[in-house]
Amino acid sequence: MRVARSLYGRWRLLPEADRERIARFAQDTKDKALDLRGADDPASAEADLRASSETLAAELVETAEADPEVGAEDVEQLREDLRRELERLATADI
Repeated sequence: MRVARSLYGRWRLLPEADRERIARFAQDTKDKALDLRGADDPASAEADLRASSETLAAELVETAEADPEVGAEDVEQLREDLRRELERLATADI
């Protein structure tokens, strides 16, 4: 859930137009994280959260790539940060 919270936090820092464009991905990730708490099938809920988190991370990178004010080095740093966060999700004991 910490990874989902981190991704959601990154989304909240985006300019409004970008937030609106990818809001459904952020909301889906938030919902999946909340669903995990009371899931009857934790393994399935965990897989759903992981997939949703990966999608949101990809959308965050795509948003940064499309922003002319974000340099290539910053995009690469974001990509690396998100990769580490997703690895943490993959190895977490949820």
